[in-house]
Amino acid sequence: MQRYVVKPHTVATLGEIPAARTPTAASDDRLWFAPAWTMFPLAQRRCLVRNPDNGASIELDSGEYAVLSTCEGCRTLSEHEASAAQQLSAPPAHRPAIRELLERCARQGLLMALPDLVARFGLARVPSVAPIAGITIPTADRPALVLRLLTGASNLQSRTGNAYLWHVFDDSRSAENRRANREVIASCPDLEVRYHDLSATDSLESRLAAALPDLREEIRLLLAAAGPGESTYGRVMNYPLLWFAGKRFLSIDDDAQVEPRRAPLALPGVEIGLAPRAAYWYDSFDAAFAACPELPLDPIAEHAQWLGLSMAQAWERAEREPPRRVRDFPGLAGSYFDPDARVLFTWNHVLGDPGWAKFSGELLVISAETRDWLAARPGAARAGFEAQVQWRGYASLQLSPQESLSTTTLCGLDNTVILPPAVRTGPEADTTIGEMTRCIHPTAWVASLPFALPHVRNARREYLSPADALGFGLNRTLINYARARSPSIRAADPAARLSTLGAMFVDLASASDATLRSVIEEQAANTASRLSFAIDAELRDPAMPEAWKDVIRPWLGAPLLQLDSASLARRAAPLDRLRTVTREFGQTLIAWPRVWAWCRDNPQ
Repeated sequence: MQRYVVKPHTVATLGEIPAARTPTAASDDRLWFAPAWTMFPLAQRRCLVRNPDNGASIELDSGEYAVLSTCEGCRTLSEHEASAAQQLSAPPAHRPAIRELLERCARQGLLMALPDLVARFGLARVPSVAPIAGITIPTADRPALVLRLLTGASNLQSRTGNAYLWHVFDDSRSAENRRANREVIASCPDLEVRYHDLSATDSLESRLAAALPDLREEIRLLLAAAGPGESTYGRVMNYPLLWFAGKRFLSIDDDAQVEPRRAPLALPGVEIGLAPRAAYWYDSFDAAFAACPELPLDPIAEHAQWLGLSMAQAWERAEREPPRRVRDFPGLAGSYFDPDARVLFTWNHVLGDPGWAKFSGELLVISAETRDWLAARPGAARAGFEAQVQWRGYASLQLSPQESLSTTTLCGLDNTVILPPAVRTGPEADTTIGEMTRCIHPTAWVASLPFALPHVRNARREYLSPADALGFGLNRTLINYARARSPSIRAADPAARLSTLGAMFVDLASASDATLRSVIEEQAANTASRLSFAIDAELRDPAMPEAWKDVIRPWLGAPLLQLDSASLARRAAPLDRLRTVTREFGQTLIAWPRVWAWCRDNPQ
């Protein structure tokens, strides 16, 4: 007997089982969620399988468990059945037994009907969210871009009649550029713009140090001016997080434009899940704008209507925008269906520079939409790693469990609950905010809005090639470490979770050299193996265009993806610098709840 064969009427139910629910032919379109089950061995060929989201548990034999293990995502029973049959190479004669097993698992709670999962959000009460406190523009030594952005904001205000409060947070090193930014603001009298000179002696940093003298060092690490040759991307993000503590606000890159553009492929309705973003690339902005026409909407108002909603409210609103599609929903996502779940971030898509410095794993893993687009344009495949003008986003509005955060173009932050600080220095500062948020708010969601804003740089990017080596960034090390350790944090209060995470970083900074090397090399190996697996899957996919396979095949030999000890060691960050960054970031995470609470209680 083959392992996948299942026999009817052999399942004994244990534990607290929800009321039976019998699937019928009329309800065959109902979606059933496959959670991340817990399996406990009982005997040589028997086990107990438990649904951690509702407590349901069933005793299965090895063949039955093999079938159940093939289920993933949120699908109809017929789709789960077809997937199991395909993955296990089951003959047609075994399909009825597979279906019978899946129906029993659905009746007894091991598979969860989507409405039952959504009911965990609770009741959708009348939305009571605070107004948007303002739109921040973090900038440093780029007054010409600030002028371009505020000119666009003036045009938006004239077109929509909606007036907003803008805040320019100026981290310029040059006094001349700070003066130029003030002149830019003065040249836009129709806008309400407030200027924040981060070099001023009466800055927020000095006021906080006076109010919380025992945290003077941590405040310096969060907010102090840059040293020689230092890039303080995180500093200019931490100022708004404290300035708007307890409030909702939006943030926009100074090299973005407030001219919303439609997706090349636009679909109605709402998508639920964690699908990869679609990517399309263009030779010029003229070609991109032709494919992505301007939209007559107010992007700020679009963010405001979703930011801060409870997920019960957001789901109810999504139901009013059919059709609703659910795809790429991992089993661990069941924990995000919680009464405390809310939309903590909103962001829209990008048309232009994608926002990464030299390389991103997104370059190697394309969506189904991008695959179909390339199939009709085989000559465009090679431009994927060179194009300076790209669309990256979704075809429709998407609600997804919070994974990361990108501040490229415009994003919304619900700072009515505590959000974590950014790493003060180095790239990926916005990503550290997103990842630490996932640690302290494990039920947070993101609303991805179905339009793009142009992101227009002055200088051309130089992207990584398969022959180039790339070290493992310090901030990426912090992100991966937080992702690995956050499941062990048991506190419910976000401030306590943040302090605990900070203590973990301080402990890591005190570890031996061997431990630090092991952590770094394990992270590098995980990244390399994950990307290599993704490339291999695309190379084996018969639906993938051959032109794209030719482009990604050389990456299997890239130094970035090698797994031998010497290659992993070469990608390691300097240990002394890693200790310093890890210890300092841990200290700021421990101090942040007190600093954030003081700013919330003493509005600026």
